[in-house]
Amino acid sequence: MIRLGYACISMATKNNPNKKTTLGQLQKLDRAGQRKKLRSILQSNFFNLMEVLEYNRQHDIFLYRLPSEFVPFATHPIAQDWDWEREFRWDFDKAGDYIRTHKMRITSHPGHYSILNTPHPEVLEATIKDFDYHARVLDQLGLDADSVMVTHVGGVYGDKRASLERFAENYRKLPAAIKNRLVVENDDTSFTMRDVLELCESIQAPMVLDIHHHNCINDGEAIEEYLPRIFRTWGDRTPKIHFSSPKSDRDFRSHADDIDVEDFLRFARLLTGNRIDIMLECKNKDFALLKLRSEVLESGETISLG
Repeated sequence: MIRLGYACISMATKNNPNKKTTLGQLQKLDRAGQRKKLRSILQSNFFNLMEVLEYNRQHDIFLYRLPSEFVPFATHPIAQDWDWEREFRWDFDKAGDYIRTHKMRITSHPGHYSILNTPHPEVLEATIKDFDYHARVLDQLGLDADSVMVTHVGGVYGDKRASLERFAENYRKLPAAIKNRLVVENDDTSFTMRDVLELCESIQAPMVLDIHHHNCINDGEAIEEYLPRIFRTWGDRTPKIHFSSPKSDRDFRSHADDIDVEDFLRFARLLTGNRIDIMLECKNKDFALLKLRSEVLESGETISLG
């Protein structure tokens, strides 16, 4: 069984849980005005999250990535005294109950500026703070261990082996609340599928295989030979994979609007007998997911999609 999901923005609704403001706008307000603004945005994001979740349920979409900006300025000093977890306890409970009742899987993906293998202490401090925020959101929703947050290894910094070792060292020092949810993805420029797999095996963390990134950078490895090892890193949890198609031969690293059904089918045939969640990373989001599901059905392939 393969379940498909999409990231952050539903194309079918104008209301998505990614409403935000700017630091400049907040700095024009006094402290009370800032709090009012932040509370209003988070309330809107909860309303919109419930709308998106209901839309997903109606279309049998049970995998969804929550936008990183869900809680506005959660890690910024301007909101350091704002106890959003307490103030929005009822909203977290309501959304979490809905997610659990309908057996949905919610994940997140901290931003590219969160770099665990950085050699710079101030960047590492900000990274851990960002990871902590993402973990707290998933915890406040009361979600199980399948609700993970995805990160990349980070930079090479002139020494790939040392950078991998620094990631492992910093990972081992993380609080359990972060380690319980953090998973590592191969990227499209620096760290290959095998690099990340060996890292994940050494630190005992799950690996998210990104098929498009593997096609961008690899050492000739055949994916099918590595899938069993990748799946074992997940233990009892459901493995998660990222899939996208290249925009063009010339702009290969960029994501296409939709998924090439033939590319998807070639990969999906390797997953027979496994329960896998696949996050589609393409411009048309949920529209691309519904289109792919229809095309797979029309192909006559005996692949079970959720």
